[in-house]
Amino acid sequence: MKRWIVGLLLPMALLGSSAFPAGAHPLVRNGPLVFASDRSGKLEIWRSGAAGKHATQLTHTPGRFESIFSDWSPDGHWIAFDSDRRGTVQIFLMDATGGQVRQVTHGGGFNGDPTFTPDGTHLLFERAPSSGCCSNIYSIRVDGTRLQQLTHFTAETFPGEPEQSPDGRWIAFMRTRPGGDTVAIWLMHPDGSGLHAITRQSLDAGHPSWSPDASRIIFNDKFTQPVGDIFTIRPDGTGLHRLTNVAGRGLADYRPDYSPDGTRIVFSHIGPAGVPSLWVMNRDGSIKHRITDPRDGGAFAARWGPAAS
Repeated sequence: MKRWIVGLLLPMALLGSSAFPAGAHPLVRNGPLVFASDRSGKLEIWRSGAAGKHATQLTHTPGRFESIFSDWSPDGHWIAFDSDRRGTVQIFLMDATGGQVRQVTHGGGFNGDPTFTPDGTHLLFERAPSSGCCSNIYSIRVDGTRLQQLTHFTAETFPGEPEQSPDGRWIAFMRTRPGGDTVAIWLMHPDGSGLHAITRQSLDAGHPSWSPDASRIIFNDKFTQPVGDIFTIRPDGTGLHRLTNVAGRGLADYRPDYSPDGTRIVFSHIGPAGVPSLWVMNRDGSIKHRITDPRDGGAFAARWGPAAS
């Protein structure tokens, strides 16, 4: 299940809803990171401080199975993650220390790349059947009820990595065009209406994530290629701005995520050795520095959580 490649990731063969009050808003103080790493021998979810120090393994997936993509709840107390520990990829919840693990989804096929909605009551994710066409975006309550399909693609396509804007107006996700091999970033309303692309297909834009004030979407280009850089764009598709500039095939900056206060960005970087590490930069792309050492193992797909209330 190892999936730290930059390119297209195709689908693989004790919390109640009252925990997050309706109308709750994310905190703005920066907290810890969660990320995927193979430093224990296989991919698991880890937690560290914002500087990458004091890393702690949160998941201990049995056997040959792994746990990879994760997201923080808006109050900083819970982590959603995907894992194939049940044989197929499903979504689970755990507390911030790795305890109280609970399975949320139970459908066949792939159920992964979860993100919390801004009020913390639901998870957005990608679901793909074990065979046949196609993957789609779904939502589900954190207690595993009220599963809802938001997109209804029937041509061969793979929408993924949905994330709702902090103001609740839009859901951003990436989508391959039917029969194509590049991706673009699309938006839709929370009910699945208003579908439209905001990046041109040639940009091959993936891994979208919102700024805390909902004014920008950050992403990397060349998603399906072994190279890439980080950009931002406004939700209306204007104001495309480049933040990094790697040089050389096999080098990539990808999977960016804003800090809760919006001042910094954590992202994954693949260098000449081919092992991903985590880096942090200011929101304007300045003062880049590495926070994990590739000699400790690969680290990627970081999500920056708030300081717990």
